[in-house]
Amino acid sequence: MVHMTKISHSHSERRKDIVGAAQAIAAAEGWPAVTVRAIAARIGCSAPAIYQYFQDKDAILAELAAEGSVALATAMEVAVEPFGGRAKRLRAASQALWDFALTNPELYAVMFGAEGLAGRGGSACDVFVPEALKRLAGEILDKRRSDETAEDLAARIAATAHGFISLTLAGTMVGGAERAATLFQRSLDALIKGIERH
Repeated sequence: MVHMTKISHSHSERRKDIVGAAQAIAAAEGWPAVTVRAIAARIGCSAPAIYQYFQDKDAILAELAAEGSVALATAMEVAVEPFGGRAKRLRAASQALWDFALTNPELYAVMFGAEGLAGRGGSACDVFVPEALKRLAGEILDKRRSDETAEDLAARIAATAHGFISLTLAGTMVGGAERAATLFQRSLDALIKGIERH
């Protein structure tokens, strides 16, 4: 029984090593450099050995996206904790999304489908919307006369953030990250005020 636990732990640790290597390569060299062969070289094993732990590279990226989703959810919960007002909580969560993207661009890319990657947080047709954002959008819509659903409002916020974040990470936003952050906050304020007026 003890022996099986050791094997399981070793398998789990090796999976973490593989996912960590993929993230490290992406952070240092960009996602095109992330291959099974590069991951194997980084952790000191053969490329075929990787397939004992993951079916293919997509499975590795899916695992990394799942880890990123947990980290983002935690960051959002921490960000909203000090605030009582619904609008302030929604702004804080949106700011947490922004901060997460700029601090962890490789995770953001694999979660939301940036840098030519397919997003792994939702379907291919939709912008991935974090659950915390949906919940907070629901809070602000509660008891207001609006035809909009919480999911729609959260999707509008996520899509707006994604546009500014993508331009910033690509280095094509005139005025850089600071201007992009300001414009994103103005856009977010306009969305919230539009809801509050109803």
